[in-house]
Amino acid sequence: MYKKNNFIKTIAMLILLILVLIGVNLFLFNRSSAERPFSLLQDQSNAVSGQNYLLKQRGGKTLKSKKATERIAVASMTKIMTALTIIENVENLEELVEVPHDIFPEIEAQGLATAGLIPGEVISYRELLYGIILPSGADAALAAVRAISGDEQSFVADMNERAVALGMKNTHFSNATGMDAPDHYSTVEDIMRLLEYALDNETFYHVFTSLSYQSSGTNMHVDGLTFISTVISRDESLELDSGRIIGGKTGYTVDAGLCLASLAEVEGEEYLLVLAGSEGDSLSEQHNIIESRLLYNQI
Repeated sequence: MYKKNNFIKTIAMLILLILVLIGVNLFLFNRSSAERPFSLLQDQSNAVSGQNYLLKQRGGKTLKSKKATERIAVASMTKIMTALTIIENVENLEELVEVPHDIFPEIEAQGLATAGLIPGEVISYRELLYGIILPSGADAALAAVRAISGDEQSFVADMNERAVALGMKNTHFSNATGMDAPDHYSTVEDIMRLLEYALDNETFYHVFTSLSYQSSGTNMHVDGLTFISTVISRDESLELDSGRIIGGKTGYTVDAGLCLASLAEVEGEEYLLVLAGSEGDSLSEQHNIIESRLLYNQI
């Protein structure tokens, strides 16, 4: 009888121990579930291949950064400065410009993106701005640059003067389109400074936050041209957990990797993100956009 009672007590203790262990595991599971959003954000941050980025509230504090002051190639994010310099140098944006013939051999040789302009086409500066920012058209950029300054290098000198005035201490431009060159560089911190300033300009803000634009008819395109932003041209979602990316300027070169300078609205507030050096290329998955969503979702 004594042995039988000890056996029953042992079984009861084992059952009690099992119940305690189950309870502890349930507690830990519930606790980890409650902390899962934070863990997920950590995983998302680790999933960002971009080598350099800076995320901040517009007009406010920096929220997240990585190698923000490191010198980088900036690809077509260059065209933010190109567009701003055009806006600040042209008194009447409705003035018409004729697209020169001799810009196209260089564009073709370098494999640069175009807005679909044709040599001899007559189009306004305002519509060239949409061609520069949305489809990242080198033809639109060089047509405006040549009309304003006569040659690209004179215009680039104005870009560099503007960079100095804005306090972009680690920036130098050697062209208006973003082609890789040893003396064409910036940092995501400087590009952020430029973007935040440019967005205070009503014209730039309107162009930057337009995802598509239909131009008026021209002598070469009777029905006008349709410009589609590279931010949406590959069908990437701009939706965020609590908001949406509302505008951006992409970029890609071999040296720069995939880049994106963007503006998002999250819970009624505007935020800016400059991301550079993401993996992939212009034909791959657009990791610059995918990773920007991940970073914005950490707000």
